[in-house]
Amino acid sequence: MKFQFTNLQSRKELSQVIDFLHKQDLGYPNYDDWVQRTESELDRGYKDVILAFSERKIVGDLVYQQHKENPEFLELKNLRIHPRVRDRYFAKFMLKQVEVENQNYGAMIIDAPSELPSMINFIKSCGFTSILSKPLYDDGAPDIVMIKPIKKSKRIILPIALEMFG
Repeated sequence: MKFQFTNLQSRKELSQVIDFLHKQDLGYPNYDDWVQRTESELDRGYKDVILAFSERKIVGDLVYQQHKENPEFLELKNLRIHPRVRDRYFAKFMLKQVEVENQNYGAMIIDAPSELPSMINFIKSCGFTSILSKPLYDDGAPDIVMIKPIKKSKRIILPIALEMFG
């Protein structure tokens, strides 16, 4: 098998990303609206993405952006790996790539539904620490917010992150 990892390179790939995202819904409220906004934000360069390809088809993505409220944080928005290529460390590799390529940020933040303990455990295994449990997208089950410092900063990252989520 031949795998390739890359950033978004063309409008054709943008279309492929959006199709992939639509097929990877985990039940988030207004997910289709988010995917539609993401298409525009990727096209304008507001969001970025690392893509995993197998035989020229997208099998994984990691969408990320500068946090809207605090520019010191890089917010990881969407991490999906197609079931047929899981357990090959794609997600771990993409998380590390984002970290290495974004050393100008103080920390990365990510959230996951509390109903997905395997996802939460995976994210923690990549060096993230849980800082908050709170419903972020609806009044249902809480989401777990996690953080991982990227660089040593004179500012203390954890209090800043907790303040952002009030």
